[in-house]
Amino acid sequence: MDDIPCISCVSAGGSCCLNRQIVLTLGDVQRVKARIGHDNFFTIEKPEAWYLEPFYDPAWLPLVLNPQGLFRVLKRNPDKSCGMLTQTGCILPFEYRPLVCQLHPYMYTETEILGIDDTCPISKEMDGFSILNRLNMPMEKAVDWQHLLYTELHTERDRPSS
Repeated sequence: MDDIPCISCVSAGGSCCLNRQIVLTLGDVQRVKARIGHDNFFTIEKPEAWYLEPFYDPAWLPLVLNPQGLFRVLKRNPDKSCGMLTQTGCILPFEYRPLVCQLHPYMYTETEILGIDDTCPISKEMDGFSILNRLNMPMEKAVDWQHLLYTELHTERDRPSS
């Protein structure tokens, strides 16, 4: 497998950065804005129907949807690819990417890491977790990102309205 499987995936047109609504926490917005210098990279929109189908984490939708049933996501290009995606991958260094991007391809709930998302080619490899380790995405970091993601979501949800 290529040393940078994610770039290979993008080049093949099968990227996790296509046809997805990438949810942003307020912390994500602050991190990305600090990197690119503006906040014109996200939008508030209605989830696509597939997003609302039964989910493996019952805590997720109540945390990401606002009272109007909308959520904050990265803007997408007309072809529905992520607005941060280029021919060579994401324009954001890894540590500035939204937490859900840092966590991908791990599948997770509020309380645990479930495994590797079966839509990711890495999941088909016998050594999928070894590949993630080589990409500097070991399980220990995934657990940290997962905790930070849900902490930020809860902080935002529990914040008093102005």
